[in-house]
Amino acid sequence: MPMTIKSRLQLALNLVIVAISSLAAVGMVLLIFWFEDTLFYNHLQSDLSDQIRNHQAVTTPLVLPMTDTTYYKLPRADQQRLPEAFRGYPQGGHEVLLPGKAYNLFVRHDGGWIHVLVQDQSEFERYELMVLAGVSLGVLLVWGLGFILSRRLSRQILQPVSRLAAEVATLPQQPGRRLEMNYPADETGRLARSFDRYVLRVNELLLREQQFSANASHELRTPMMVIRGAVDMLKESEPHAAGLRQLQRIDGALQQMQQQTELFLQLSRTPDSLSGKDDEQPLTDIAARQLAHWQPLAEARGLALQLEDNGEVGQRPATMMIAVLNNLLRNAMQHTAEGEIRVRLDAHYLQVSDTGSGIAAGVQDRVRTRGVSEANPAGFGLGLAIVERICEHQAGGWQSRPMRPPAPG
Repeated sequence: MPMTIKSRLQLALNLVIVAISSLAAVGMVLLIFWFEDTLFYNHLQSDLSDQIRNHQAVTTPLVLPMTDTTYYKLPRADQQRLPEAFRGYPQGGHEVLLPGKAYNLFVRHDGGWIHVLVQDQSEFERYELMVLAGVSLGVLLVWGLGFILSRRLSRQILQPVSRLAAEVATLPQQPGRRLEMNYPADETGRLARSFDRYVLRVNELLLREQQFSANASHELRTPMMVIRGAVDMLKESEPHAAGLRQLQRIDGALQQMQQQTELFLQLSRTPDSLSGKDDEQPLTDIAARQLAHWQPLAEARGLALQLEDNGEVGQRPATMMIAVLNNLLRNAMQHTAEGEIRVRLDAHYLQVSDTGSGIAAGVQDRVRTRGVSEANPAGFGLGLAIVERICEHQAGGWQSRPMRPPAPG
């Protein structure tokens, strides 16, 4: 699951806090070690030089205890008076850790003598351990507080973006609302203004589409009414049965034009505005009428039309289903040279299949896109796009899936 912007911002803040606190802790520890190495050892070296100079005339082994320091001047061949823990060290400063004790010692060789200055650092070591424990605890505390702070900061930083996202989601229910009025002139405000311009543009395009569909549907009704009157008059005056059959076909085509005009007018509206406006009829009856309409063309091409249903298909919006069936059957007719076209009805789906050439593999992913008609250069690539639009328009769980048979037309 991809991380959200809030999670990424919180992670980045946590990493920054951890990195800075860790660097600070490492710096403090290095400073303590530098202080110990530099200050103490320089102090021991200076004190040892003073002791050597002050006792240069002494020719016998010397052990000189002081407050927290002990000076040893012993022959290099006889170090029995030097505690065993301090023997065998080369020249220079050294740290000796014993159970419950800690010492700093500085060793110098001078001819046949060895000079050792030992300083008890147990108290300093305890303080050093306390400081290291405090630094570790402080780092853990900073990490915990940083985690809480990063959550709070990320929430506050992204609060305008989250509020903008919530308001954008409610824009369809609040037409005419301007988002930029609620945000300052920063990045969020620029984003809100971009949304406002985008929504305004979409609303303009939607209004144009609705106006065009309404105007086209209205203007087409007048010539169709004239054709309807002419067909009715010809039916009364036509004495021949063959002529009547042709007039009936014209009448059926005219009825479909009227239904398509009404369909396009409905598709220009919102789905909620269509409630109860499209007459629902048994899907089996709708499919049977459409197959009867396409039967003459199928017989002329030597194709068989078959209808299968399980008797539980229910009722569907007539105008919508007629458009779906007509587009699918038209595609099947165009791309089937021989064999049959079969319509299967079920309670959950409608399927149109044929024995034609099918859809090319390179077109299947784009078959429902408007204008895609590679399999039929004479087509406009609108049939399956209209089917897809109808299925999207109906919120009842319809789905449009390109199957092997219907090719884009």
